[in-house]
Amino acid sequence: MPKDHADVIVPPPVIHILSIALGGVIGNYIPMPLPDWIILQWVGAMLSVTAIAITLWGVHEFHVFRNPIAPIQSVNRLMVSGPYRFTRNPLYLALILLQLGLALFFLNGWMVVVLLPVVLFVHHYVVAREEAYLVQRFGSDYQAYQERVRRWI
Repeated sequence: MPKDHADVIVPPPVIHILSIALGGVIGNYIPMPLPDWIILQWVGAMLSVTAIAITLWGVHEFHVFRNPIAPIQSVNRLMVSGPYRFTRNPLYLALILLQLGLALFFLNGWMVVVLLPVVLFVHHYVVAREEAYLVQRFGSDYQAYQERVRRWI
């Protein structure tokens, strides 16, 4: 019997938490500080707050649509409102903004460096699987949504 979920191996929050921790640990042993500019820390704080707001908005939509948040469960309905009007991956975008925000706030260059491989990993091993599943699950409705809404921003 075929699986009725995206078959994501590792949840993206876990990937980002590990990446943030890795950047912090590496930074303790091999410092790569960003310039000590207060504006970077303010931008980091604003990015982090924005990420939290997007996350709360996106999670609210999951509850409204009665869909599970975990990508290893079957979705019930296609979500196209709330933050999903602007990006197909608002929660993953929020994770990226949060990691970048924390990197800037703590002036940790390693958190920025490890972000690129994380984004590529999530893109190929999470987003691609989810999109293939959603095409299979919702067909032309999801394809029309893909044409209307960008993957990231």
